[in-house]
Amino acid sequence: MSTAYLDKIIYLDLFYYIIIGIIPFILIRFSKAIKLEGILSPVVMCYLVGLAIGNLLPGTIPSSIPQTLTEGTIALAIPLILMTSDFKAFLKGAKNIILSFFLAVFIVLIFCLSGAFLFAERTDHAPEVAAMLAGVYTGGTPNMSSIKMAIGADQNIFGILNVADILLSGIYLIFLTSIGPIVFRYLLPNPKKENNFIEEEKTQKFNPHKKNKWIELGLAFLSAIIIVAVSIGISFLMYGKISEALFIILITLFGIGISFIPSIRKLNRAYEAGDYLLLIFSLALGLISDFSAIVDASSSILFFTAFVLIGSILLHVLMCRLFKIDSDTALITSAACIFGPVFIGQVVSVMKNRSMLVPGMAMGVMGYAIGSFLGILIYQILS
Repeated sequence: MSTAYLDKIIYLDLFYYIIIGIIPFILIRFSKAIKLEGILSPVVMCYLVGLAIGNLLPGTIPSSIPQTLTEGTIALAIPLILMTSDFKAFLKGAKNIILSFFLAVFIVLIFCLSGAFLFAERTDHAPEVAAMLAGVYTGGTPNMSSIKMAIGADQNIFGILNVADILLSGIYLIFLTSIGPIVFRYLLPNPKKENNFIEEEKTQKFNPHKKNKWIELGLAFLSAIIIVAVSIGISFLMYGKISEALFIILITLFGIGISFIPSIRKLNRAYEAGDYLLLIFSLALGLISDFSAIVDASSSILFFTAFVLIGSILLHVLMCRLFKIDSDTALITSAACIFGPVFIGQVVSVMKNRSMLVPGMAMGVMGYAIGSFLGILIYQILS
């Protein structure tokens, strides 16, 4: 094989990587221009566009490229998202916030375990589905993705589950951002003034005009790369290869660990960068998802997902009523568990209680921190 031919392949692959990396930016701009961001989240749009390209134009992009991107982006995104989180502030928050959050988490795990037994005859992948549902509904899509990687779940099963989650959680999001606050306040006690324990002026905001923003971005990526490299090294020392489960656990722990370093936690660009990597991940995932397999095998997984999501929401509301947790706390913790921190701002805006923004974001990130552990634990129990 000639050097010129090899160079051509390398440049072509680089072109594909650049194109995939730019598409999420274009989609974000496009959705804002036509006022679509309130209907479809960027994550959903990226996945659907990738799904369309991968299935309508098969073979356009070599499968090895999106496959590499799904693994690389999630590995960097997890520490980037976690490193700027103020876990100390979260731990000092009101006890009802913490109680409601862990009630929601515990209830999701109960429904995942029971669902695995109820749907065992309908699907051969019940343990994998239960594990990934535990991750996505205690943290978010990054957890489902990392669990998929850690347990070696089938790619098409992951794609089906992702579609089921998008459909059902999308319906719940529409509910939360419309009549949800009214319903929650009817069913649960109204929030008291002392529950507004976070002062709005303390909310950290990113300043796009800050001169050292590119330095911050570089330091954030350098920190994430070091975490990934160290985690790979430890895995090789222990097993002589990359153990995916251990790798995910290590990058999560290191991401949390360095968040306690003030200079690292102030790298505001880190979360933004991690969030963008998740968009690239979603696009790449769509490119390698087989839509025909999703259509053929979606019914049992759709029902499994509905059982976990609807059951956990209803039982969480009931438990909040028993523990006398107020409506806004119950609503924001439910949103944090199911959607992660991505939609907290949108939900808070509808609630008209901005004091819930910081604790909601904190709980969403806390879900990111523990979701992968819980999903892997569920898989170990079931298998």
